[in-house]
Amino acid sequence: MSHTHSNKKSRYSHLSTSERGEISAYLKMGKKPAEIARLLGRHRSTITREIKRGTVTQVQDKNGKRTHYQTYFADSGQRVYEENRKKSVYLKLNQCSPTFFEQLEKAVKAKVRRHSVDTFVHEYKENHPTETIPSTKTLYRYIAAGLVSIKPIDLPKMVSIRKRSKSKSTVNKKTLGKSIEERPETINNRSEFGHWEIDLVLGKKTKGEAVVMTLVERQSRFALACKLPNKQAETINEAVKELLSEHPIASITSDNGSEFSLLSDLEDVDIYFAHPYSSHERGTNENFNGLLREFLPKGKSLNPLTDEELAQYIAAINERPRRLHYYKTAKFLFELSQTA
Repeated sequence: MSHTHSNKKSRYSHLSTSERGEISAYLKMGKKPAEIARLLGRHRSTITREIKRGTVTQVQDKNGKRTHYQTYFADSGQRVYEENRKKSVYLKLNQCSPTFFEQLEKAVKAKVRRHSVDTFVHEYKENHPTETIPSTKTLYRYIAAGLVSIKPIDLPKMVSIRKRSKSKSTVNKKTLGKSIEERPETINNRSEFGHWEIDLVLGKKTKGEAVVMTLVERQSRFALACKLPNKQAETINEAVKELLSEHPIASITSDNGSEFSLLSDLEDVDIYFAHPYSSHERGTNENFNGLLREFLPKGKSLNPLTDEELAQYIAAINERPRRLHYYKTAKFLFELSQTA
C-alpha cells in the first residue's frame, strides 16, 4: 500500500483560498481528511474544521423527488472564514482601558499581593463589563514583550517556572510509616475533605535558623502555617499536635525527611509518606510553598519574621481567587466544607 506524503513544510498560518480549492478538488476525488492533510502539509484537525466550516446543505431533484445532501464548497468556507475574522479583532494596547492597567500594576506590585494576573483580569471583567481589557494570555504576551509597566520580575512565578526533569523510578527505602501507595482513593481523588499535605519552608540553611511549617488541605487548598525555632522531629510533632486539636485533620501526607520521622507516633490521624524524590506526590503543598516564596525568599533568614507577618502572608494566599475553583477562594471553600 503506497502513501503520498507532502514535502511542504508545516506552517502555522491560516488556510489560503487556493488551499480551499484544493480541498474541494480532493474531496470530489474521494480522498479522506487525513490524506488531504498529508497532501497539503497541514494538521488533520485543520482540514476537518475547514470541511465543517465550508459544508452546506444542497437540494437535488431526482425523478421528481427532492433529496437533501451535504457538500463542501471552497467559496463557502472562505466566506465563513472572512466573517469570523471580522469578529476576531486582535486587541491593541491603545484600545484597552488605561484604568485597568493602572489598577493591575497596583495589585501586582502590592506589598502583600492577593491577586495573580489571571484572577485580577477575571475580577476586573466582572466589575467593569463595559470596559475593553485584554485576556490573561494576551496580557502575559504584553508583559513578556515589555509593552506594559509590569515586568516579569514582578511576577515571581513567571520567572521561576522551570522545565520538569524526568521523574526518577525509585523505591522507598525508608520505613517511616505507611507508604502513599496505601492511601485510599478518596484522598487521591480529593473527593473527601480533611486530608492535608505537610512540608517546611527554610530560610538560611545554617544552625539556629527558624523554619516555617505549612499544611495544605488537598480539597480546598486552604493552608495553615506556623513559625518554628528549628526543624527537629520533636518540634514538628508538638506543632502538629496543636493543629490537630484546632482543625479538621484526618490524614497528613509527608515526604521522607528526618524532620517528619516521628509523625507516625501521632494518634487519631493517618500519616502517609511519599516516595523519595517525588515532590509531585505532594504537589498541592509544593505549589503553595512556591506562592509563599514570594514573601519568604530563599536564602533569607526567617528569624526576624513575626507571627503577624506570617499570618498576613498566609491570608493573602488563602483569600486569593483561584481559577481551579472557578475563582472562589481557598478560605471560602474551607469554611464551606466545614459547614456541609
